[in-house]
Amino acid sequence: MEQYNCTYEIAEATNHFFEREVYNFLRKWVDNNGDRTFFQFDQSLDVYLTNEALRDFFMTTEHPVQSLLSDRSIAEHLGRGSRLVYFDPLSGDPLLAQTEQRIYNLARRMDSELMHVPFRSIHPNKQTDTGDPLSITSYPKDSEEIRYNSGNHFSSRPANSNVFDEHSKRCTAKSGGNLHVFVKYGFLEDRLADVMQVTAELKSEGETNFQFFVIYSRHSPTEGHFGVSLVVMDPLCPDFPKRVLVCDTLLKELPMHPRWWNHFVAEYSNVFGDAIAGVIEDLSHPLQKVNIKGDDPYRHDWNCPYYAASMADALAEIVKNSSELILNGSLAQIHTAMKSIMSDYYEADCQIKDRVVIQQINKLKRWDSGSELVKELIAEASRKSSYGL
Repeated sequence: MEQYNCTYEIAEATNHFFEREVYNFLRKWVDNNGDRTFFQFDQSLDVYLTNEALRDFFMTTEHPVQSLLSDRSIAEHLGRGSRLVYFDPLSGDPLLAQTEQRIYNLARRMDSELMHVPFRSIHPNKQTDTGDPLSITSYPKDSEEIRYNSGNHFSSRPANSNVFDEHSKRCTAKSGGNLHVFVKYGFLEDRLADVMQVTAELKSEGETNFQFFVIYSRHSPTEGHFGVSLVVMDPLCPDFPKRVLVCDTLLKELPMHPRWWNHFVAEYSNVFGDAIAGVIEDLSHPLQKVNIKGDDPYRHDWNCPYYAASMADALAEIVKNSSELILNGSLAQIHTAMKSIMSDYYEADCQIKDRVVIQQINKLKRWDSGSELVKELIAEASRKSSYGL
């Protein structure tokens, strides 16, 4: 995780340079398409390039974002890491160049979801025709909080998919031997069915070693919250787990069960039967306590996927390095071992970090999640350019 050290002045200067690069890009585009009828307008070329050209570029270009990313300077700015971004200390919003905000907004409104860069755009209903954010004063009366609390600000379904895909690549890379890391679309019950199937297959192959399954998933259609499970299976007894540890982030202190507990147990019961309720152990971490009522714009649904990925990584590391602890250790011992690995959220003495620090960490993670997608789009644009597509 990059450290946050960008000043307002540095960000302003960087954004000003970016504005000029996009202006020059659009000037070349106009020069190469001057015969098009929509360029007949009653304003100077400078005013057109400053205000409306980007919208028209999006409207007339098959893959406008990838086309913009073919310009090295534009690509470097859009794909920059969080250390080069200034975040407003009150709202948490990144300081974007006006044209940069327009790119993200127009991509969300006009282009395919594959071009949508998460955590950068305003909901289409809150944009002007040219892609600028509408003034909050234009919102319905008494709705000032919509900008943050409705989940529309820098949030969307592609954002969830982007973060999930990012975590899937990283977490599943830890799989190997008798460690299986499941990060797939769907819900917990789907993944538990996978556990049963894999264990049965291993039994038929003569496997006798314990198998460890780390599951990162939403709980259920009823309770769509992200959580993590660690299921230990014995291939010689493939129908019922040897141990089940579940991790969420809604607990204030162990061993209180969170409000989703009954939904969670039901998913396990649907696969392993009602007796599983007596086996499930709660290994949750109280990370949700950093979000208190009235926080703007720190929303738990934004932060939860990052908490879950950190817990999944920690459990996978413990399985790889100390599987005996998972088999026979106490909840307290495993909980402490996880804290020592989850350095984003815990201090070296295993005390949870200050809530403001955790909010900052998650804010940077959100930005870098979007940057990872930009880098993938840059690579795709480069491939298409190489093949002349």
